[in-house]
Amino acid sequence: MFLNLMYVHRYLMGQVRRIYFMALPESKEDYKKSRICYTTADTAAQTIAQLVGGTFLATLMSHTGISDANIGIITSLVSLAALSQLFLINFFTRLKKYKFLVTVTALQRSLFALIYLIPLLGISNNIKSYFIVLLYFVGQIFVQIGLPASQDWIASLVPGRLRGKYFSIKDSVAVFVVSSLMLIGGMILDYYKERNILTGFIIIGVFILILTAINVIGFSKMKEPKTSYINEHGKEMHGRLAKRAREIEKAETANHTGILVELKGAFCDRRFRKVFSVQCLYTLSFYICTPFIPSYQINELKLSYTFMMLVSFILNLYRIYIAPKVGRMADRHGMAKVLRYFLLALGLNFLIVALTIPGNAYPLHIIGSFLSSTAWAFVGIGLFGLQLDFFKSEKRMIWLTITSSVSGVFGFVVSILGGALLNTLQKMNLIFFGIQIYAQQVLSLLGFLILLFTFFYIKYFIETEKVDINRKDGRA
Repeated sequence: MFLNLMYVHRYLMGQVRRIYFMALPESKEDYKKSRICYTTADTAAQTIAQLVGGTFLATLMSHTGISDANIGIITSLVSLAALSQLFLINFFTRLKKYKFLVTVTALQRSLFALIYLIPLLGISNNIKSYFIVLLYFVGQIFVQIGLPASQDWIASLVPGRLRGKYFSIKDSVAVFVVSSLMLIGGMILDYYKERNILTGFIIIGVFILILTAINVIGFSKMKEPKTSYINEHGKEMHGRLAKRAREIEKAETANHTGILVELKGAFCDRRFRKVFSVQCLYTLSFYICTPFIPSYQINELKLSYTFMMLVSFILNLYRIYIAPKVGRMADRHGMAKVLRYFLLALGLNFLIVALTIPGNAYPLHIIGSFLSSTAWAFVGIGLFGLQLDFFKSEKRMIWLTITSSVSGVFGFVVSILGGALLNTLQKMNLIFFGIQIYAQQVLSLLGFLILLFTFFYIKYFIETEKVDINRKDGRA
């Protein structure tokens, strides 16, 4: 019996090593299949992110009695969770393979499913709120830990000259799936809102569990074009040989790595500072207003879930149509130039929100959603592509980690300040020409002004920089 268990254990460990540590792509077909698997896995991850954010999470938190300002701050915990990346930077520098880390952290998205089951517990709303915040924060920590590794992983699978095309197609697939499930989810919440909202929460939780399984399987089937330790014959070492090489490397580099060393090296690089500034400006504009918009739409504007999800679904079909075209445009004209205009579109969306009141909520929501769909066809791709264009390939993983963690903490601080400003403005009962002004309108106007400044910053400080194309990525 003991021998059988030992053989089973060795077999399973061998399978883990083969799948997660020895899956090198050997042909262009392997690269292509890996990119398809990443598209599938990332689509599931993006859908989960939507199900534990925006109007869905705002509905869950409102059900447990959490205030609008606190909802905005809690949804911004994703940014604070990014700080965990900074504390693990020494660990990241020693990693030779990312696949196992990315897959294990992806599995922890199952914690988000438990959030929607908490209202079923027979405890007070205060305790339910604490459990929701705790599980949400822990889940986001795991997501953020795996994020830089997954970004560097997919960057190594895509040729530099095709990044815009691939990421736009990937985004189009994700948007179609996400918008379809969001429409279904919105209809579910609308249906059960007046009957038994707890049933709706259970269905959303089951959705998240299924999507987590798809996410993990997708990552597991991908290949990883990174080798660990190479012997004198150019062959990759595993097992005891790799362990011995790891110990030698650790002893040699013990005094040359660390958080402060990596931070200093990054911020001493002029190109890194410029791209980091763009990320921070975007973060400032996003977190000063966006976390507080969903509760504004639900509580003040009284928009129905089905209407919002239907508008989102229709306009996301438009986003799917333009995304590949925009991606190819970015490959021809450069990430920075195209990003500049789409950030402006996002700013105009914030401006529309700033002009929205209950009397004009439905038509302006459609206009704002059109601008939002236009912007998000490229903003996420452009910011990531800009980092890949300007970050040194040998430092890419670390610099992605620094950018994500530092800007993430900055975003959380901004959301706290935004929440405090929201509370202050809500107590002031603002009136402009006889029209009541809501606090969220003021915050959205600030977001627009910041993105307007970002538009000119990219034009005069980023587009003037020369891009060095990495010709190693995506090649067998």
